[in-house]
Formats: sequence, structure tokens, C-alpha cells
Amino acid sequence: MKVYQTNEIKNIALLGSKGSGKTTLAEAMLYECGVIKRRGTVEAGNTVSDSFPVEKEYGYSVFSTVFYAEFLGKKLNVIDCPGADDFVGNAITALNVTDTGVILINAQYGVEVGTQNIFRTTQKLKKPVIFALNQLDGEKADYENVIEEMREHFGNKVVTVQYPIQCGAGFNAMIDVLLMKKYSWGPDGGVPTIEEIPADQMEHARELHQALVEAAAENDETLMDKFFEEGHLTEDEMRAGIRKGLVDRSIYPVFCVSAAKDMGVRRMMEFLGNVVPFVNDMPAPVTTDNVEVKPDSNAMRILSA
Repeated sequence: MKVYQTNEIKNIALLGSKGSGKTTLAEAMLYECGVIKRRGTVEAGNTVSDSFPVEKEYGYSVFSTVFYAEFLGKKLNVIDCPGADDFVGNAITALNVTDTGVILINAQYGVEVGTQNIFRTTQKLKKPVIFALNQLDGEKADYENVIEEMREHFGNKVVTVQYPIQCGAGFNAMIDVLLMKKYSWGPDGGVPTIEEIPADQMEHARELHQALVEAAAENDETLMDKFFEEGHLTEDEMRAGIRKGLVDRSIYPVFCVSAAKDMGVRRMMEFLGNVVPFVNDMPAPVTTDNVEVKPDSNAMRILSA
């Protein structure tokens, strides 16, 4: 296996209320990376994460599961955390050893108590947060209402990166306002078809794109100056600004997925690999003796020498 440097590693915790779809998302991520050849389901009891008999019996995660995925030249170390309040200690432990939290929200039920609790933990530990609206293909999914609810609870730092063209059973396409492209899928999900944004969506997409540009520029004085002078940023500049905003917790990007149908998962993984903070972007943890422990790709070699 390739030896990864500290600027090629992302440590991620999958978080959210029970039933938000973390285990199903983990399964889709592993499938997209070729780690597994067929996606299991919670109902069938054949997923990688919920492998213990008690988890198969209950139908939800009891223990955290650690896995990794090699994607686009990056190594994504992921911990799939239980969502039930009884096992919240697993999520807290995972956040202590990861750099970014991906909080899943069931688009049918919106911000639940468990969502608020885990968000408060990310606040306490000062961890970057990305939101993933899952189950947009659900019968009761309501994207606009959930976004409004998220802003009520988490403030205007909630910034749209993607929005669905349609929710419910007809969900199979979304607009990505970072790349300014339309993504759509066939019935089996997987690799998307990427097209230009339709004319009837362009005005709304431009408004959200502008809001995203402003949110990215706010995190870097140089980018802010360029934004004021030219009114726009390049994709790379936006990624750099969003990364800084994630570290500072001044931006909470929102992505759209249907984990069960493997729609939007690949695009979110691209963002995880290319944009979210690397290990060496994050403040170094401090020991009980107040000594910083900085990432060092040569440390293991020194120990084994």
C-alpha cells in the first residue's frame, strides 16, 4: 500500500441521529472505492459496519467501526459512529481522534435532538463540520424546510453547496453550486452524469454560488480583497477559503446524498479528499503536560529504527 504523508490523510467521523443513514453511507463509500464489490443493507444484516450479532438484532449501530478508503490519491480514515443516545460516548471518542465530522441529517425528519447533541460536542472540541442531507428520495423529504431548520439551530454559517432539483421518489438530480454543474443518476446510482445547469435553475444556482463565494472569501484577507475587486473566485481559491473556514468553524457546507441509492456519495467523497482539512491543517492536540503533538510522517520510522 502507498505510504501517505500528513498532507494526504483525512480523518473523518460519520455522525448523526439513529436512522440518519451513517452505516449505509459507509457502505456506499466502501463500494465507491472498490473495497467491497456489492453494497450490503442494514435490513439484510450484511453491512461492513454493523457486524456484531447485537447490532444485527437491534438493526442499528452499537459500536464504532473504523475503516479506510483510498480515493483520488488520498487516504480517508473514517469512523462510523452509533447514533443512539445510549452510545454517544463512541461518537465523542471518535471526534477526539478525527479532524472533521460529517453529520448526517435525515431529510424526512430534519434536525433531531441527537443532531443537536452531537453538534454541541463538535463545538466543544472545535471540530470542522460538514452536513449531509440524506434520504432525499424519502417520501417525506423536504429540503427547503430542513435547510431553514438547520439555520435556526446552527446559524447562517450553514452554506449550501448542493441542492436537489426534486425531493421524494423522483430524486435523481441536483445542482452543485461550487462546480456550477448539474449531477444526475440512473436508477442504480454510482457514477453521475455531469451536465450544464438548465436555464430554469440558473438564476437560483447563481444566487447560491455567490453566497458560497462570499462565505469562502470571508476566511482569507487576500481572497476577500480579490472578491471585492473582481467579484468572483476560482474553484481552487474557493476550496482554499472553504478549508480555512472549516478549520475556523465559520462555515458548515451542506451536501445532498441518497446513501441507499449511492447518489451524491462520490461527489461528497471528492470534497472530503480535496477540500476538508488535512491532518497538518488542524491545530495540534495538546497532552496533559501541555505539550503539542504535531503530525510527523517520520515518527513511526524513528520508533521502528
